[in-house]
Parts: sequence; C-alpha cells; structure tokens
Amino acid sequence: MQQVSETSSVLVSVEFFANYIGKTPKAIRQMVAAGKLPVIRLKNPQNLDGEGEILIHRGEWDAYANQLACTATPEWHAWKDRLVTSRPSAAVNRKIAATKTSAAKANKKTINQYGATA
Repeated sequence: MQQVSETSSVLVSVEFFANYIGKTPKAIRQMVAAGKLPVIRLKNPQNLDGEGEILIHRGEWDAYANQLACTATPEWHAWKDRLVTSRPSAAVNRKIAATKTSAAKANKKTINQYGATA
C-alpha cells in the first residue's frame, strides 16, 4: 500500500484514504454510500452498468478539515494548551512529590483520628 508521501494526487483509492484517516476500507465504503465523502466515480466505458472505480478527493477533505479548524470554537483549540515541549524541571517534580507526600500525611492523620472506614 502506498504511503501518504508517495502520492501527490488529490484523488486516492478507498484503501489509501482508509489508511490516510485511520479507518477501515469497509468503513470508507459505508461513508461513500452515505454520501459523507467527496467522491469521484469512474465508470468503465465498456460497461456503464458496472460499479466502476471509486476515488476519494483527498484535497477537498483536507481543505474542509482546515476550514473546520480555522472556524472552531476556543474550547476546541484548548487542546493546544496541554502540549508541552519539555519535561517538567526538577523543582516542579519536587513540588509535585511534596504535594503528594503532604496529602498522604493528611490522609493518614485523618484515618488515625477517625478510624478507617469500610
């Protein structure tokens, strides 16, 4: 199967498109049947009644995905706030560990004071 970088065509096969968006070819065919994808149907001129070949217009799909991202709400873009490019510093790790230790001590004190609950 071709990789995304191996083709510059905006028209791709069902199998290629399935790999491209992480779905199965069966799921892509179901999406085609439901009219959920930008499809080009190629017919065999020798057999116009046959099913022919289905190609997905990857360029249209990508353009609409970009449009959706550009017009998305600020809440949708909040996922970017959770990405970091470096690991937490040693000071941050010590602070997290101290917080966990303090919480564990407080929990142990509460259990000793009131007894364990079942």
